[in-house]
Formats: sequence, structure tokens, C-alpha cells
Amino acid sequence: GQFHCNEYDDLRSRWLKQTIESFIPDPLINLIMVSKLDGRQIGDVKPELYDKVLVDAPCSNDRSWLFSSDIQQATLRLIRRKELSSLQFQLLRSAIKALRPGGSLVYSTCTLSKAENSDVINLILNSCSNVMPVDISEMAKAVSQEFTFLSGTQQHELLVLPEKGRAWGPMYVAKLKKM
Repeated sequence: GQFHCNEYDDLRSRWLKQTIESFIPDPLINLIMVSKLDGRQIGDVKPELYDKVLVDAPCSNDRSWLFSSDIQQATLRLIRRKELSSLQFQLLRSAIKALRPGGSLVYSTCTLSKAENSDVINLILNSCSNVMPVDISEMAKAVSQEFTFLSGTQQHELLVLPEKGRAWGPMYVAKLKKM
């Protein structure tokens, strides 16, 4: 198969390429393509091309708040936070267009924000009749010794909570399938 990575941001795209070159053996590196397309247009440029899509969406990155005392940065994040759910919704709509029927999509963020997590997924489910949620609750059980999850989420979503002394969280994941 082939693996297509897309990162619109220049700095993050360079970092992605360096990471791939560092960890992927030479025989497999030719199977990986890295592009810098606007993710909101991928579905129009490459309709129904992919079997699986991961949308690791830009988000308000709540973990960085845990380690920052910069007031200006915090103010800027609050302003940007209001715009993110619209961008996330557009990225998901595009990803669904790029997904083949029968294909699966995983949406992830690193925020605790309901507006950027469940609300975006629910908006997609309510506006796209060809998309269904996929139960991932068994996956949570398999890793419950390592992660603490927010209770009360729907079966197609998980929210890993940050913990003191641990290097992860928050991390939101939802899985959908295109019919």
C-alpha cells in the first residue's frame, strides 16, 4: 500500500519529513508521500481515494497550557480557540470526501474542549448521512491500565485525561465509517 501524509504548515511539514526519514527503513520510504495541501481541499482534489484517514486536527492544545505561564500566549490561544471548531469541521468534511465508501476515519485532537471534540463529531454525524460512528469502547478497555479516560463519552469516542507525572493527555479520539 501507500501512505500519504499531509501537513500544511511549513515548519511542521519539514519536521514530519525528518521524522519519517529517521524512522522508516529505505525500502519502505518510497511508499510514503508527504504533501503540503490545504486539508480543507483534499476531498475535492482526491475524492474517494483513501481507505483510511487520520485527521489529527489543529486544536487549542490544552497540554501546552499546563507548562506555560505566558499571558500573551494564553490570550492568543483563547482568541484562536473560538475559530478552531469551524476549521476542524471543514477538515473532517474534506476527509470524508477523500474516503472511499467502506473506509474508516479517525479524528483526534489534544484538547479537553467539548466544542472541538464531541461537538464537531456530532455536527458531522448530523450533517453527513453517509457517515456512521464506530464503537471503540473495547480499545479503551485494552489500554485502561495505562490511560485514564473521561467517563460518559459515547461509544465512538475516547478522551484520555492528562495525569501528573505522565507525558500524555489530553487526547481525544473518535472513529467514523463512510457508508
